[in-house]
Formats: sequence, C-alpha cells, structure tokens
Amino acid sequence: MAKYFIAFLLVVSSVYGQQPESDCPEKNGVFADSLQCDRYYECENFVLSEKLCDDGLVFADLGANSGIGGRCDFPFNVDCTGRAELQPANATANCPRQNGYFAHSDPTICNQFFFCSSGQANLITCPDGLVFNPNTGTCSWPGEANRIGCQSKDVVAFDCPARVLEAEPTGPQFIDPLYADPTDCQYFYVCIGGKEPRRNGCTTGLVFNDLTKRCDRPRNVPDCVDWYKTSEGDLLEPDVLEEEIVPAPKRTNIAGRS
Repeated sequence: MAKYFIAFLLVVSSVYGQQPESDCPEKNGVFADSLQCDRYYECENFVLSEKLCDDGLVFADLGANSGIGGRCDFPFNVDCTGRAELQPANATANCPRQNGYFAHSDPTICNQFFFCSSGQANLITCPDGLVFNPNTGTCSWPGEANRIGCQSKDVVAFDCPARVLEAEPTGPQFIDPLYADPTDCQYFYVCIGGKEPRRNGCTTGLVFNDLTKRCDRPRNVPDCVDWYKTSEGDLLEPDVLEEEIVPAPKRTNIAGRS
C-alpha cells in the first residue's frame, strides 16, 4: 500500500527514543504527496526535501520492498485516484505538457500522436487499422482504445456483415468471422464478436482465400490470380506454402537377422 506524506504531520518518534522535530514520517525514504500526484518528498536522516516530477510525469510509490521507493513515471502507469492535483502545465507546440504521449490536436486524426520529451514533439503514426490509445501510450485496436470519434466505424472502411445462422453451415466456422478485403487481395478483416472489424494481412506473395478463410496462393483464388503479377509478367509468390512442407519420414533402424 502506498505511503502518502501528510503535510500536517510535524513530529515523529523512533522506537529508540524521541527524534528531533521533523516532517519526515520515517528517517529515510521517498513519499508521495497526499493531494498532488506529481509532487513527492524525500527524507534523508529526517531532513525533508520537497520535489516535483518533470512536467507531464507523476510520482509512483513503489513501496519499500522495491528497493528504490518510488519514481516519476507516465500517468497511464500510475493510479492518481484521490490526489489528482498537478503542477501548472508548461505547454509547447503539440505538447500539452513537457513530457508524455498525447493525441493529435485534430480529433479526426486517430492514428497519429505525439511523444513529447522536454517539450520537443515527435509525431508517431500507428500501423494501418490501429489508433492511439491514451490509456497505454501505444497504438491499439479502436475497440480497445475506446476513443470518441475513433471507433472502428470511424477509421475502418468496412462493415461486418450481419451474421446469419444456418441450419447446416458449410465451410470453416469462427467465433470471430473472417472476410476478404474488397479492395485488396492481400488483406482481410477479422470481425471481433461479429461486429468490430480488424484489418489483417497475408504475407507478401499470398492472398486471402475467402472460401477456406486462409492465406493462399493467388492461383487458387480466381479473382486474385494476377494480384502480384509484375510488368514483366512474373508472379511474386512464395515457392512453397508452410502447409505444403512435409517432413521427411523418420528412418527406422531394424536390426538384421543373425
């Protein structure tokens, strides 16, 4: 459990006797402030020093067993419940605070964000189909980031078809069904729970086979036969698929008759 420094504690005692008057709850250590998440206190031989994390970072009380007591970290790694106060922000261009991960100022741009270090902004673009997740400081699927205006319907040009329950279904059945990307043979969509589309792709040289629901050779998918054909007429596809690799049979050593 985190130990919070309470400003009105003025005197502490030791099991070995009365110590000189001090605001330190212990002789040595670092302690989170009880109200402000980016402020903490360091005690050395009962001498108190008040400290602030760099703008954009907050203090994480790691406990005495951690060996370091605590450290300044990004807000998404720290629980600031009950001590939400922060130092005044020192904003710069594209950086609401000097340090941290921040969404693009344009709310319609979901797949880009800024990593700020000492007020210097670095623009980062998420891989196709992902959006910035401010809860983790990383790129996530839209449903995981759960940002207003950045849901799957806002960033993915594909709607999962309504699922129809068949009395005698044919072909592979999936809890999260797969559908070919109608604009690109190499890609397909996984519909999580049949509703949220996530775009995935086959290895370069392969295309998605909507009948088998697997990545396959272009020659096996009529609409994608020429997908990788070059200007010289050559097809760029792997020499062999993984499932076509058959291991050699094990040799059995049979002792000869004497």
